[in-house]
Amino acid sequence: MAYENSDHVVAIDAGTGFVKCVCAHMRVSFPSVYGVRKMTRWEDPKEKTVEAVGYEAVGMSIYPDAVLVRAILEGQVADERAFVAIAKESIKRLGCEDRVSSLVLVMGLPYGASKQRHYLEKLAERSLRPRRILVIPQSIGTLLSEDVKTGIVMSIGQGTTEIVAFDELKPIAGVSIPQACDYLYDDLSYIEHERNVPDRKKIDLLTTILANGLAVFRTKLRKEYAPYLSGGGALVDGLCESLQSKVPDTLKVARDPVYSNAAGLYKLGTMTSSSTAGQQAISRQQ
Repeated sequence: MAYENSDHVVAIDAGTGFVKCVCAHMRVSFPSVYGVRKMTRWEDPKEKTVEAVGYEAVGMSIYPDAVLVRAILEGQVADERAFVAIAKESIKRLGCEDRVSSLVLVMGLPYGASKQRHYLEKLAERSLRPRRILVIPQSIGTLLSEDVKTGIVMSIGQGTTEIVAFDELKPIAGVSIPQACDYLYDDLSYIEHERNVPDRKKIDLLTTILANGLAVFRTKLRKEYAPYLSGGGALVDGLCESLQSKVPDTLKVARDPVYSNAAGLYKLGTMTSSSTAGQQAISRQQ
């Protein structure tokens, strides 16, 4: 197999809060929310059903009869229709919808969601029909985006906090902690996180939980690994400082915490020759 053309690689990191997607020429993110409602006769005589994804779906919340669905919950595909909708929207926003059949689609799953891997592959093949689909542990993206192969990744998302140890890009152990940014925000208020500043006491309680979780996790490992911090939680004002005060090692915050997983998954997708480190990394996930 030859090198994949980077222009035909799309990486999607679908989280509980936001979808982050990356291709060769751009990156975008939007809320991983799917909405559906029936139009009123004032809007349309036939009362058609309308669907929306992302911010447009969130905007539907003003209608009492609108149904909003999260595509991902607790690191699992919560609604198949919603997931397909956000995946298609990702490809559309990246400007790749006219060449889906030529795409190498790289998608990440939480470490604890390995049982959904083949289901997600079949779902993507059936509903999107890309040329190739790769589903791998999403946290590996952070290491690749930081140009390292070994370390512990703590990725603080909206619904879960993933802690995974990698050794030469091989996953050694992992755990999913149910406390994450949804501990700090009510319902959809995280979407306007710059305006809705979380309570400092909640931040302190969350970082105590995460620091304890990291400490327990590290007792199970047979060697020391440098900890890397990623995910949207790393950008919450005061969270990194609070967490660092409770962790003995220096936390290495990813250069771009929000997109680090997606950017690394994209990087891996461009390295799929049998002679490359990327193909070796993928084979370790099999």
